[in-house]
Parts: sequence; C-alpha cells; structure tokens
Amino acid sequence: MIGETPLAPAASPPSLTELQERFVLHWGEMASAWGINRTMGQIHALLYISPDPLSMDDLMERLKISRGNASMNLRALEDWGIIQRVHFTGDRREYFRSLGDAWDLFHMVVKERKRREFDPMLRSLREFLTDAEAAPGDPGMELYRERLGNLLELLALLDRACDRLLPRAPHELPQLLEVEVQGLE
Repeated sequence: MIGETPLAPAASPPSLTELQERFVLHWGEMASAWGINRTMGQIHALLYISPDPLSMDDLMERLKISRGNASMNLRALEDWGIIQRVHFTGDRREYFRSLGDAWDLFHMVVKERKRREFDPMLRSLREFLTDAEAAPGDPGMELYRERLGNLLELLALLDRACDRLLPRAPHELPQLLEVEVQGLE
C-alpha cells in the first residue's frame, strides 16, 4: 500500500561455514588471552569442529596461513596431546584430528599446563623458601618467608585439588564438587 514501509526480508540463518568461521576466530582470540598462539588456537578449533580429519593443505587454505606456520603449530598441538596424526591408505598426505571428547580435551590441556607452568613454579617457590630459611636474620626475611610460605601453601592445595579432579570421569565431577563446596562452608 502507498505510504507503508515494506517489511525487510527476514535474515537467513547463518550457514555452517559461517558459524565455523566465527567459532574459529573466537577460539583464536581466546587462545591469545590464555597465552597461546592465536593461530594454534584457530587450527585446534577448526580440527575440533571438523567431522573429518584435515590435511595441512586444508588447514592452510581455510585459515590462510603459511606451511611453516601450520607445521609449527600442528607440532605444538601434537606435543600438547590434543591432536593426532591420521594416515589414509593410498594417500601420502598426513591428516590431523582433534580429541573430540570435551573432557579428554580439558584434561589434556590442564595436565599439560600444570606440567609446563604450575609444577616449575612450585619447585621454584620451594627453592626460594629453602634459600630464605638458610639466610641470616634480615628484618625483612621473616615477611618474605611468611608470604612465600602462604603462597606455596595455597598453590600446594590447588595442586592436590588438581590431582584429585583430573583422574575423575566427567560424570563424577558435579557430585565431587558439590561435596567439596559443602565441606568449605
């Protein structure tokens, strides 16, 4: 009718490819926030949401990255234990796939970060505290020992909590965490 504004056509829902691209970009941004290479995060995201293993060429094309960048990040993801190489009979290319189970993925990432970052920090704090205990009676030494001791105590508690949680099956966690939370109140 004259004078009426025509209705805008309904926006079509995003395609699978568009949704995948958004997820891959977001996972790369999150990887950067977690101190991990953005491209490494994007490669992992693409492998995680892909129904079939992807070759290095597939990854390079989808992510617009160089062979060297793809190779370096694939090797790092393998070192973390969250992707695996796959070979197909008659095909000389190597393919890659991510762990598909969210718990297995979480477990491997936490275990690897603990090994690479948390465990060395605990060792260093213990060493610093041992060295401080052998030092002469500087007036500031008591505060130094107290604060390092408090920090070490907290981190040791978190270490034990991690050791308790990681071996568990995911279906055990809600009950386990509920018991732990109630025990703190």
